This record gives sequence, C-alpha cells and structure tokens, in this order.
Amino acid sequence: MGSRRLGTGVRSIGSACFAAASTATNGEARQRFSSNGAAALLPFEDKRHNSIEIKVRPDDRTFDESTFEGSLLATEKAALHLGKTAVWIEVPILQSRFIELAARCGFEFHHAEGDQASLCKWIDTEHASRIPCFATHQVGVGAVVIHSNSNQILCVRELRKNYRPYKLPTGLAELGEDLDQAVTREVKEETGIDTVFDGVLGVRHTHGMQFKRSDLFFVCRLSPLLDDDGSLPEPVPQSGEIEDACWLPVDEYREMVNSDDENVRHPMMQQIMKLVDQGPDHDMQRTVLSSVVPGRKSSPLYHTPLKK
Repeated sequence: MGSRRLGTGVRSIGSACFAAASTATNGEARQRFSSNGAAALLPFEDKRHNSIEIKVRPDDRTFDESTFEGSLLATEKAALHLGKTAVWIEVPILQSRFIELAARCGFEFHHAEGDQASLCKWIDTEHASRIPCFATHQVGVGAVVIHSNSNQILCVRELRKNYRPYKLPTGLAELGEDLDQAVTREVKEETGIDTVFDGVLGVRHTHGMQFKRSDLFFVCRLSPLLDDDGSLPEPVPQSGEIEDACWLPVDEYREMVNSDDENVRHPMMQQIMKLVDQGPDHDMQRTVLSSVVPGRKSSPLYHTPLKK
C-alpha cells in the first residue's frame, strides 16, 4: 500500500484542516495547522491490516518532545478519520525518550528487536483489539541421526541441565530458516557431523517455555554423511555447550528411553522410536510449493506420504 506523508493526505484535527492538508505541500500544511491552532501531524505510512505506522527519526524536526504528544493524538484522530483501526510507532533505542510520551497517549509495547521498539494502540472503539501477540511460538528441532549399517544413533550430553543421560542434538530455528536447514545446522554445531534431512517424525506442542512463549518442536530423521573412505565420522562436542557427543548403539538408547527408572525413561522418545521403526516411508515428507500471494517466496509443506 502507498504511504501518506504530511501534506499529501489527511494531516490534522477537524474537517477544515483535513481539507487544507489535501492540497498542501509539507511546509504549507504545517504552517496552516499552526495558524489554525491545531497540532501538526506526524509523518506516517499505511501498514498492513488497516493500520498506520509512525517511524521516529532523529533527523526529522517533526519529532520534538515538547509537541510530540499533541501531534501523536492529532495523528491518531487523522487515522480514525481514514477508517484505520490501529496505530503503530517504531522507536529506535537512542530515541527511547519518546516511548514515555507515547505511553501517556495510551500506547503499549508490542515487541522490541535489535535497536528498535514497536508500540501499538488499537483505536477502533466499536470492536475488540485484533492485534496479535508478538511471536507466540518458537520453533525447536531435534535430530534422530541413525547410521543404519552400524545401527548407531547420534547422541549428546550438555554441559548444563541434563535431564537424562543422553539426548538428541536439539536447538532453535533461526529467523527465516527452514526446518531442514535448522536441524542440519544444529547437528553440525553440536557434534561436527554433516547430515542429510530425510523427513519429520513428529511434532510436540508445548506452552510456557522460554520468554513465556509456546514451543513447536519438530523431531526429524536425518542420515549421516560418511567420510571419503566410507567410514562413519567421529562426533566432536561443541565447545562451551556440549560435554559429550557420541554414537550409541540403537538398542542401548532404546533401553534407556524405555527404562523402568522414571529418572531415565523418556515418554516422548519412546513414541518417536516406534515411529523410527516404521521406516522412512511413513515420515512426514517435505514438498516445496509456490504461494498464491504475489511476491511471497515458495515454502515447504510437511505432510504425510501420498499414496502412490
């Protein structure tokens, strides 16, 4: 959607000011608002989902602490006049003094990342807010790496917080990273082993995890890449994170997760190993499909096997 700059669209409180702004340049619009005794509007752009966004910029004289609150409220009224439902403000960390001023006008934190904080305010008084929570989920990956010829599974033990004697290589997907990329990267980082993604065995959905977010944990089947001489490479534990990385006999690992000792057995991995035994033909497959949304890149779909 196109942007609405000061003086090229709606720019002040009241119908007279709206009309004046529609034909004025930036400077003329500000002068007219000043002469009418109304606060000048802050520069804003159309944002998705019928909202507008104000970006605080340190080199723009529009953002003056003494007039910011009045201008922000005027911009909010302009947004209502345009039929918008929400107003967003993006504030760089070095301009954080504007956060307090925005809070006085009813704005709340939505999220912060890097050197930017995003605040928002729902302004549609006839409907409940439809602004979603930021990052409701994190995506985790776990790797079942089995060398079929030797019947060994790749396992690790972390330096801290080991709930079981050994576990799968695991980690979090990075922003913009596909599952296959995330899980092969995590295995490489934690063990030094190169692998090939085969499929998804299962997905665990958990709530109340890190930062009080929910967690989608994808357990994937991978195959190890052998050395040039055809031998199975030895794992190398990641410095500062992993205490031990090794190949365990699958039977030994299965005995561990099925143990009668409640401090050793692992209910989720009991189920995963049953899925492993069914063979890769039963795993969720990965098919990359194009999007119907213009400009959006193709994405992988993970699905149960199609009948041949």
